[in-house]
Amino acid sequence: MTLKTGVVSIVVPIYKRLHYLPGVLQAIASQDYPHIDLIVSDNGGIGEQAKPIIDAHYPRPYRLRKTPKTLSISGHFNDALTDAQGEYLLWLCDDDLISPNYVSELAGILQRRPEVAVAIARQEMIDEEGRVLRQSAPDMPELMSGEEFIHAWTQYGFECYATVLMRTQDVREVGGFGPFPHGTAADDALLIRLCFRGPVAFSQRCTFKWRWHESSAGFAISPKQLATDHRAFLTFLDTHPVVLDFARKHPAEWTRMKRSIVAMTWITYLNRWKLLYRNRLTTVQWVRAAFEMPFIPRYYRSVGVELWNALKAPRPSRMK
Repeated sequence: MTLKTGVVSIVVPIYKRLHYLPGVLQAIASQDYPHIDLIVSDNGGIGEQAKPIIDAHYPRPYRLRKTPKTLSISGHFNDALTDAQGEYLLWLCDDDLISPNYVSELAGILQRRPEVAVAIARQEMIDEEGRVLRQSAPDMPELMSGEEFIHAWTQYGFECYATVLMRTQDVREVGGFGPFPHGTAADDALLIRLCFRGPVAFSQRCTFKWRWHESSAGFAISPKQLATDHRAFLTFLDTHPVVLDFARKHPAEWTRMKRSIVAMTWITYLNRWKLLYRNRLTTVQWVRAAFEMPFIPRYYRSVGVELWNALKAPRPSRMK
């Protein structure tokens, strides 16, 4: 497929829920960048219900597609990728938002800087009503090498890299989103491979609003599902052809990068286990969940400390 120069394909996945869709469509319709290829991708058999909502809230041309069957999150992402026609690609989940200048700002960066592999906006975490809970740091460098970015992955307060602007051909060439059963870290796996291709650019002049709520896919999964995805992600680091090729060509650099990525992975699971799952599970379930992760010495040392402290402390009330 010949990609359309200057066009940005925005893919909005939908799966069984539609109540956030009007806001997402309005955010896309308000973009001050004229060359947008909107693809709404239905993974749950609700395309007929979505069409009148799209028609009512998006005045430009769009395409509504349907997966041949309900796929995993990663499978859906990669299936929709085959339909992208734009030079650039943006994945916008059906409950998130972007500022009106998001596309023009980040597309401008990629157009001016051909060496840049990924462009990222400042980030706000919002609740179900759109209130800002927290945001990324204002002192993020405008440009970082791929290795610098990986080492600083969480340093500047970024909590989700699902919505970034990429070159469509690059995404295809590195193999798309990570094939993990429940979708956790699928976007991270893609971003890591793109970091092998060039620097990462940031802009404080536009905003990605990531909606946090406990029913969202990333937070609704069980500890076992989260650990399964993290195990698959760690295996990906040792087996994916693009990763192996980079490791062979840049062994010292990859050793440093991998150390940071593995630490990020187990710290993510540890934090959710300590905070999110502690309130959801019984004590026995919670203790068992700690041991779902593979053997990583630093992780299990941290678990030991947490178990010792938590099991001596009063049990917090469980979430209703």
